[in-house]
Amino acid sequence: MIKYLISISWFIPLVFLSGCTLFEKSAEYTREPPAVTGLENIFNPPNQLFLSEYVFSPQLFIKENVNTAPIIRLNSDQQLQLRFETLGFDSRQFRISFSHHNPDWSRSPLPPERFIDGFAMLNLSGGQLSRDRQPGYRQFIYNFPNRDFSFRHSGNYMIRIEDTDTGNLLFTMPFYVYENEGVIRSSVDRQLTPRQDLRTRHYPISRYEPPEFLDQPQFDLQFYYVQNRFWGRAERSNELDFSALDHVQFEMRRESSFVGDYEFRWLSLDRISQQVEQVAEVDLTAEIPVVILNDDSEGFSVHPPRNINARTGFPDPGLDARYANVFFRLDHDQEIPPGAEIHVVGDFNNWTIHSGSKMNYLSDIDRWQGSAVIKTGSYHYKYVLIDNNRIDDLAFDSRFTFTPQEYHAFVYMRDQTRQSYRLLQVNHFFSN
Repeated sequence: MIKYLISISWFIPLVFLSGCTLFEKSAEYTREPPAVTGLENIFNPPNQLFLSEYVFSPQLFIKENVNTAPIIRLNSDQQLQLRFETLGFDSRQFRISFSHHNPDWSRSPLPPERFIDGFAMLNLSGGQLSRDRQPGYRQFIYNFPNRDFSFRHSGNYMIRIEDTDTGNLLFTMPFYVYENEGVIRSSVDRQLTPRQDLRTRHYPISRYEPPEFLDQPQFDLQFYYVQNRFWGRAERSNELDFSALDHVQFEMRRESSFVGDYEFRWLSLDRISQQVEQVAEVDLTAEIPVVILNDDSEGFSVHPPRNINARTGFPDPGLDARYANVFFRLDHDQEIPPGAEIHVVGDFNNWTIHSGSKMNYLSDIDRWQGSAVIKTGSYHYKYVLIDNNRIDDLAFDSRFTFTPQEYHAFVYMRDQTRQSYRLLQVNHFFSN
């Protein structure tokens, strides 16, 4: 099911018409979230939600390394850091809780007392006020696990953030806790698909040496691959070789391979200024500054740096950084089928397709335009086509992209005594 991520770009025209103050009183935000399509989210796990109209720039990573995936070792001193911001100056209180999940992200049968040692529900309040007032915001930071609690069980997790006053769920984000049991090595095989497609396909291959306590790996183990940190697109490995005595080899079948030339576009907005290379126009008189980007067209977009991989973006952490309503424009030659839609999705809207991410065709300039409220920083994004209720996230990709592909291999063990899954090992590797 598609997750909700709220964009307020759909009421920006009010700024130009009336000059009203959109963020004077965040308590007045009672608008319903933008309508969500009935499509299955192809990027995020089914439990990952974003339901709030005033929360922006959520991030989850290993503390002090914003580019890392949210994966920590069980019983180690590693911590994850959650960051998010609320537009407006009102003080808010939040309730934090966690849920444990199976490898396919279905809910695990474990109750909190079985996977958490300490408080199962915690509070977060205060937040730091921004120095910018156009619009103002509060920044919240939470590091975990901490002295209040620790994790007792490995596996897939979801952190849940609720509004304490209303009890409403605001958003959830996935992360992993692994045991570092066994040894794993991985590589990527490549193959060009038939002439009519001309896309490179990737076939991850891994070799896992199980720990000594595992007696029957052929019955107890499951293996998954994830490409480019799209945790909701995890693929279970279906080619397994248990013939060797000291290791297991697992890989993907040819029909279940990954796209090897999957493309990301890159927005580098370090400040709100027309001097920024990707910016065409700026309006600083609006209540939320407006930024119109240069046109995107196939084969001529700015590509991400090779060492940048986070899927929650890199919003400027400073309290003097600003938000803007950023307008994206797409110029392309291909014909769009009647009734089809184009959406712009990325780090800035949680890779979620909903009514707020839909682009409109502007006949006067022959461009497709969409927008999102974004904090200054750097972000991945892409354009996707929705036709006949199907998402095509390759429609506007170049077939000659040099974007490196990132992979994670996960090794799970079915724990019969606990009726749950343990995450024994994780391997992080790249296509090149």
